Amino acid sequence: MKIRGLLLKDIFELLAQCLVQLVLTGVYLLLPLFIRGIGLFASVGMMLLAMTPVYALGYDERCRWERYALAMPVRKSDLFWSRFLLGVIAVALGAAVQVLVALLAGRGDLLSSLAVTAPAAILYLLIVLPLMMKLGVEKGRFLLLLLTVAFMLLSGLVA
Repeated sequence: MKIRGLLLKDIFELLAQCLVQLVLTGVYLLLPLFIRGIGLFASVGMMLLAMTPVYALGYDERCRWERYALAMPVRKSDLFWSRFLLGVIAVALGAAVQVLVALLAGRGDLLSSLAVTAPAAILYLLIVLPLMMKLGVEKGRFLLLLLTVAFMLLSGLVA
C-alpha cells in the first residue's frame, strides 16, 4: 500500500513536470519507423524511459521530499522499490509502444533490438537508482551521465 501511494505521487509529479521529456521519448520510440539503422535510436528511447525515476528523484531532492517521507512510516527500501517500479512501468510502456510500431510497420528488427534494450534498461535501473539515492542527483550527475552513455552505446551496438 505504501509503495502504491509513493508510485502514484511520482507519476502525478512527472506528468505535471515532464511533458517535453515524454514528447522527446515518443519521437525516439517512433523514429525507427523512418530510419533503418535503429539499434541506437531504440536504446536512446529506452534509456530516456529508464531515467524517469531519476527525474522523480531530482524533483523530490529539490523540495526535500525524502526528509518528509522518512518522518512518516516509510522506509528507504519503500522509496527505492516505488521508484524502481516506476522505471519498470515506464520501460514496459515504451516496450509496448515499440512492439506496436514493429507490428504496424512489419519490422522484425525492432523486436530483436527490443530484446536487448529493455533488459539493458532494467539493468541500468538496478545500477543507477541505488547510486543516485545514495549520492543524490546533484552530486551523482557526472556518474549518471557516464553510466547512461555507456548503457546507450552498448545496448545500441548489440541491438
